[in-house]
Amino acid sequence: MTWLDSDPAVETRYRTVSETTDLAALIEALFDESWRVRRLAADKLSVATTSDTLVQALLEVLSRRGQTGARNAAATALAHLGLVGVKPLIGLLGHTDPDQRKFAADILGELGRVEASSALIAALRDDDPNVRVASAEALGKTGGPDARRALEALLAAGPDVLIQVSALEALTALNAPPPLPLLVPLLHNPLTRRSAWRLIGRVRHRSAWVLMVRALRSKSTRDAALLALGGSTTPLASDVENELSVALSGVEDASAWLTKCLASEDLERRVGALHLVRAVRLPELSSRVAEAAEGGALAELSLSVLLSLGTPALVALLEGPSPALLQMSREGRSVASEAIVENSSPRFVGALTALLDAGEDELGEVAVRALGRCESIAAIAPLLRALDDDAVSAAASRALTHLAQTFPAEVKQSLSAKVLGPLRPHLVRAWANVAGLEALPVVRRALHDEAEAVRAAGAQMAMVVASEASTLLGMAVVDESARVRRGAARAVAGLGPTTGRPLLERLLDDREPSVLALAAGAAMECGAAWATPRLIELTTHADSGVVLASVQALMVLGGADDATLARIAAHPDGEVVKQVLQEGASSTAVLAQAVKALNDPRWDVRGAAAEALAVGGGVEHLAALEIASERETDALAHEAISRALAALKAR
Repeated sequence: MTWLDSDPAVETRYRTVSETTDLAALIEALFDESWRVRRLAADKLSVATTSDTLVQALLEVLSRRGQTGARNAAATALAHLGLVGVKPLIGLLGHTDPDQRKFAADILGELGRVEASSALIAALRDDDPNVRVASAEALGKTGGPDARRALEALLAAGPDVLIQVSALEALTALNAPPPLPLLVPLLHNPLTRRSAWRLIGRVRHRSAWVLMVRALRSKSTRDAALLALGGSTTPLASDVENELSVALSGVEDASAWLTKCLASEDLERRVGALHLVRAVRLPELSSRVAEAAEGGALAELSLSVLLSLGTPALVALLEGPSPALLQMSREGRSVASEAIVENSSPRFVGALTALLDAGEDELGEVAVRALGRCESIAAIAPLLRALDDDAVSAAASRALTHLAQTFPAEVKQSLSAKVLGPLRPHLVRAWANVAGLEALPVVRRALHDEAEAVRAAGAQMAMVVASEASTLLGMAVVDESARVRRGAARAVAGLGPTTGRPLLERLLDDREPSVLALAAGAAMECGAAWATPRLIELTTHADSGVVLASVQALMVLGGADDATLARIAAHPDGEVVKQVLQEGASSTAVLAQAVKALNDPRWDVRGAAAEALAVGGGVEHLAALEIASERETDALAHEAISRALAALKAR
């Protein structure tokens, strides 16, 4: 791995730190010359058992001027200590050194605990401007009604522009726009304008929209209005869109300006541009709209805008000598593809067929999905060809099944000729779905095919011919191929708990874990309560997938007693533990395990334990949750614990 330090001495120190739990050694490692060693030490201190000694040691590192790397590493560790770090950091806000006070404010912001808000509000009056700014920024992370009021007061506090910008950004982080009278004066100052406009976009008041529309009419304020629009990632009301459209109607360079904005690295600028493209209906920008979803952050909004632009936008994506879709990034293609599938029409059969023949698997699947929804007989032929392409055959089978809802006779006739030849798995599936009872000869032939994939497909489709399903599945459950037996396990639930019992019993004794897991799912699906003893046995299986499926089946069938649940909840696999915690929260035994799981090394297990206690716990579990809350370092797990505490206190 080329990013590792090449110095063997550094690697030795790194291994030493990775193996130690000694706090003194970890504190010393914060001063290491290697950033990797410092980061590892900070990470280990973040999850160490919190004590006053640890906190004081980290605060002492913060006081070391000239040791930037060590101080930053200590700050990282302190920012993960949770509630226990709040009080000493509040104390640090009173230090004589303004550098220390700023560090304290920064770290309290990273902690994001509302308990720190009062101290940070007081620090807004600090003599040092850097401390005041850091405190304002931190209040944007701690939140609370007092924080909001204090930040609003800063907006009218006088000529301190830097603190006003910090307050505006903090209110934006809290998504707490202040009253318009506080914001409007700040729109005229070049230093506060950008931040103020961002908050204007979050004000849900007619006057705010009037300001934005007016600003769009002027080239000097157009970019600022765009930022205001960027405050919302949900579609705007139709009357607002109409006004935006009118505002831009007289702008000669609107298309060029929006093209530039859609490619901006500024996320809010791209959001604002998307809203405007929807409002002014510019289908020629469809590829730019799709590309605006770069990184996936705006995928939903970009898709919504593309769909609103309708057929002209899809024409711009699909048609022409060099279709725009072929030139787009992965994220852009994904958004554009969904729009094409959603709005597919007979007009696009030729373009979609060409896309299918372009040889790109990802786009080929898009073309197949869209052909299945284009409501055209002309789509049948390319979809039949696609059945022979392993990359898109599954999608082609589903597409033909969908198309058969509109053209049942035509699709059936085309498939009937094709099944006379060699069988392929997805051809069998498509034929069974379309032909129904008439598919029996082909399904029977599939179960005797040399290819295990074809036999598996035959097993999966056996229930299409219900009267013969037991016989057909009887062949599949004794097949030498696990793949075929898995196909049978997927289908056997359709026989019901009584008729299917002999076959399901055999599958529940299969030697292959993947078959066992599917068989447990089948027992659950068909309500086979008789399988409970065997499912309990399978919860001791070495394969976690089998255990997971068996636990879920037992919960649905009502066959899991407290002793079984307690045993499974102590399983070494965290995924199994989460499953039991999520589905067995009404059990006293599971709740007891949930309390223990609050100490699990995995944050998601700790979160699941908190959620279980929120559902089934009582006041007797409050103490355990409060202790867990104080030491929790993961934000998501802490959120789950906080929700559980609130739920139990409300009972």
